[in-house]
Amino acid sequence: MLLSAVPAHAHGAPTDPPSRAFLCSPGQPTASSSPCRAAIQAGLPSKEWDNIRLPNVQGRDAAKVPDGKLCSAGLTKYAGLDLASAEWPATKLKSADFTYRATIPHQGSFRFYVTRAGYTPSRAPRWADLEQFLTVPTPPLVNGAYEFKVQLPANRTGRHLIYTVWQNTDTPDTYYSCTDVEIPAAAPKPATPTQPQQAAPAAPPAPTSQSTPASATPSTPKSSTPRPVPVASSAEQPPSTAARFGMSAVVAALGGLAVLGGIVLWRKRIL
Repeated sequence: MLLSAVPAHAHGAPTDPPSRAFLCSPGQPTASSSPCRAAIQAGLPSKEWDNIRLPNVQGRDAAKVPDGKLCSAGLTKYAGLDLASAEWPATKLKSADFTYRATIPHQGSFRFYVTRAGYTPSRAPRWADLEQFLTVPTPPLVNGAYEFKVQLPANRTGRHLIYTVWQNTDTPDTYYSCTDVEIPAAAPKPATPTQPQQAAPAAPPAPTSQSTPASATPSTPKSSTPRPVPVASSAEQPPSTAARFGMSAVVAALGGLAVLGGIVLWRKRIL
């Protein structure tokens, strides 16, 4: 952004993202916005965009700067910067890099605040609306500016206000600035590739209803060799020894009777 010429007593303010005072300074296209025109009409010294300072604050910011007048630091000539309006030009944040231009360098520390969730630009900010998210003690000056790498709270998106406090250590002064921003939603994280899952081992088969109860006495195991099953046969069985002896006796007896009968008949014929 182009910087306008400033008087020798000016000292510094945010330029990226730019403060309200810087956006209303001569040469900035946003100086023609309705809030800047209203602020200038109310007495804003637009050429002194980097001179909103209070002496002898010594860290007692909330006691020295009233609620609703944070952007002007309570200074009457900067009161137009406290205008509660959604028409203030807001910078869409594209990086975490902040720049604070030092028109006259000083030693000191920086404190950064951001409005809490639920902030609305239709109400002038109060100290209770702010959350401090960064403190940088005595940063180095690089090409006429102080540069910061910031990290806003993760739950902030949409329209918000950044409040910057620069407390000098080589002068008694503390500087204040309001910056309107649009905070983009966090990009979704890439999905982590999942490892293929191995199939779970098969569960053992459930016992059947024929299983022997645990309380039953186990029986004597039987041989795995099958016993022969007797089968009825139609074939005649040979006679036993006793049967053969009986038959021989009967035959012998019959033969004896036949011989005896023949002898009797023979004798009768002779006689």
